[in-house]
Parts: sequence; C-alpha cells; structure tokens
Amino acid sequence: MSDGIRCDSHEKCPAGVLFDCDYVFRDMTVLPVREGGTMVQWTLHPQVRDRGEYRFTLQVGNAGVTDKHAWKDVVSEPETWFLIDPAQRLRGNFSYTHYRIRLDTGERVYHSVPLHTMGRLRYEDWRVYVSVMRAEHVQLSRKTGVQGLLYKRRISGVPCIKCRDFNTDEVRDAHCPDCFGTGWFGGYYKPMPCAWFNVDPADASIQYDVNTQGPVTNTRFEARAIASPLLITGDVWLNQQSSERFRIMQVMPIVEQKGIPVVYKLAMERLPFSDITYKLPRVVT
Repeated sequence: MSDGIRCDSHEKCPAGVLFDCDYVFRDMTVLPVREGGTMVQWTLHPQVRDRGEYRFTLQVGNAGVTDKHAWKDVVSEPETWFLIDPAQRLRGNFSYTHYRIRLDTGERVYHSVPLHTMGRLRYEDWRVYVSVMRAEHVQLSRKTGVQGLLYKRRISGVPCIKCRDFNTDEVRDAHCPDCFGTGWFGGYYKPMPCAWFNVDPADASIQYDVNTQGPVTNTRFEARAIASPLLITGDVWLNQQSSERFRIMQVMPIVEQKGIPVVYKLAMERLPFSDITYKLPRVVT
C-alpha cells in the first residue's frame, strides 16, 4: 500500500506500511496555549489495539496534503494525548499552516487528516477565542482557582488482560493495578500540570443517616475550568493543595466560540483515599 492511500478499517492494512486512516484519530483539535504556541489534542479510536509503545509526532506543513515531503517534524513524545508546538506560526485572514499527527506503534504507521492552525475557526473568531480564554485563565490563576494536575483517561490502546471480560470487554475490577479501572493498560496518561480549577464546595455536606447510624458525606462538587485541554468524563483532577483526587462525572460547556468550548462547568466526585487513582504517579508530562 502506497503513501496517501486511505482506508476505513485497520484490518485491511498490512503491517509496516505508511498510510492514512481517517478512523484512527478522533476529535482532533487545535488549541492555543496560554504561555504561547499551539496545542494539538486528539483521541484514538478504541479499535486501535496495536501492541508496543505508541510514539506520536507533531508535524507541520504549509500545503495540507498527504505527500510526506510536505511535512516537517516539530516534536515527538511517547504515550501522550497532546503535543505542543512552541513556535508562533504566521496567522492571518487565510491560514496556510497545517498540522497532522504521525503515530508509530511498531506495527503500523498512521497519519491524521491535516488540520490548519486555527482548527475550525476563522481568524477573527480565533482572536475572540484566545482573548476570552486568557481572561478566564487570569481569573482562575490569580483569584479563584486552585492549581492541580490533570490525568487524561485512556480510551484506547492495549486492552487490560487482567480485569477485562474476554467476551464482553466489561471491566471487572475497578481497583486493577494495571489499568486503574479503565480497561486499558496504563489507565491514564502522564499528568498535565497547571490545570486550574475553581472548585465550588457549596454542594458538599455531611449528614447523619439514621439507617447507617453514622455520618454520610456528599462528595459531589461543581467546578469551573478552561476548555484547554478538552475534557471527557472519567478524567481525574488532583488538587495540589490537598492531594485529593476528583473524577469528572459531567462536562458542560458554558462559554463557546462557534461551537468550540472555551469554559466548562464540571460535576466532579471526590474520590476516597482507598481509590486506585491515589496510586497514579505524579511525574508530570
């Protein structure tokens, strides 16, 4: 199979060749970084189950075509869900610069569909998006927010053979040390630093339950956060002030720019100290 050929099923693709598969990368998004530069974020289709270390390479080009000579490598990392281009690319009313992701699993090489530097936004919409996000970040980092670490949950990769049901793929052990209850080996990606959340404890309470004859704690919290990176249910946030872990249960965009989330309202569950996520390493990306 030659470079530039597309397919819709990895079962049709022989190992060790270079090809493009639209199904592999889902929800690929280009987002500005608060400190400058650009973040490219993605998720992988759950059917991508190649074994071995996944190495992702961010590539940049001006044509947006599949020709491999039109692309230049920017940065490469193993086992990640985002990459950051530190350079300030030229933007204007028309964007020439495109990004794509190259994934090498050891068995196959995948390429994402090219996406230009402003994602799905036009130049004027991009400027509004950036200004709103930066203003929100100033509010969170200097006044109302708490700094933490963000653990992105894996939704693809190598299935956990210890706790997943062979027939149904159901996760049978929420305390599995290999997948941390996610069903995918490793459980979560390395934590992302500087995740500022405004956690509202208004709904937190301790009530006396006559049936259990003891205190019952309401562990549901609301929070406000910037939608960079984009969040999904099941992601875990670590409060660096108290070392508590919170699992995101619901994600609701409350500020959007042309359909792209800018600010989230989150429903989170405070996890007990016995939860397996407290064994996640705190080595940052």
